[in-house]
Amino acid sequence: MRKLFLTIFCLISLSFLGSGPVSACVGGRPMAMGACFTGVADDINAVYWNPAGLVQLKGGEFTWTYTLNNRDIYNYDDYLATGTYDPRIGLAYAIGYINIDDRWVFGYLPADNPAFKERKISELIFSLAKRINGQWSIGGNIRFVNYGLGYDFSPYDKVIDTATFMAVDLSLLFKATDRLRFGLLLQDFNKPEFVIFDWCKNIYLRGIYILNVRPAVSYQVTDSLLVTASVYDLLGESTDVETRQRFRFGFEQRINNFTLRAGSDRGNITLGCGLKLAGLEIDYAFLPDMAETHMLGLTYRF
Repeated sequence: MRKLFLTIFCLISLSFLGSGPVSACVGGRPMAMGACFTGVADDINAVYWNPAGLVQLKGGEFTWTYTLNNRDIYNYDDYLATGTYDPRIGLAYAIGYINIDDRWVFGYLPADNPAFKERKISELIFSLAKRINGQWSIGGNIRFVNYGLGYDFSPYDKVIDTATFMAVDLSLLFKATDRLRFGLLLQDFNKPEFVIFDWCKNIYLRGIYILNVRPAVSYQVTDSLLVTASVYDLLGESTDVETRQRFRFGFEQRINNFTLRAGSDRGNITLGCGLKLAGLEIDYAFLPDMAETHMLGLTYRF
């Protein structure tokens, strides 16, 4: 009887669907610059944005970005990465972790108890980069992804199904001059697919990660001013409304140990700042057009 009730509820609640997760990316510094970092990739955030850029590390780095609010709807809750570059062999290596735990109301049970839809994704990332010469470097990621889709009908029931798969990223970084760089990320190069059971719809869903081609450029205008631009999903493989506007651009202006940042992520304004304290850098990002989300990043160099 309980399962029959929940099945009927699922059918009724389809007409009361609320807003889903807010799509965005990772890193306090990159997100403040309009989620535009593929052509920069000069710190440990390169693990996600352009692993080829890891050859620009001056030593070991560790970073952690924490989404301060809207954790139930913002796609990336936690991002951690650490890595280093060995100039003797021209090789960089790193490991990263991404945690996504989205949860949003999609209907109401009796006594106004909300029913939640949940999406839980974790990614363990292994990165490798090689410097080819003074201008070219190549890189790649192997990402082990655990994808979960479920529903919480508390106090009645909670159901979830999970799928595990592997994704591959490939990337390039070209240093044309001391100030001009070009980057290219082929995200999900192997176009991973998975099948997961949607309990509420009572069907198996087939998920496909698109090949996301992301070219980018950055230019160091002065010793303190950096500007950058990129294209998200150059081939237009995604059907999401949010990706129809594909251009991203941003800048950062250093003032001694303080940095101001701003940008546009596919039409969404981004703002932020950074502060360097010895080997520690604190980065803050504010995304007013993405549910007024705040992010805080810490990077330690050793």
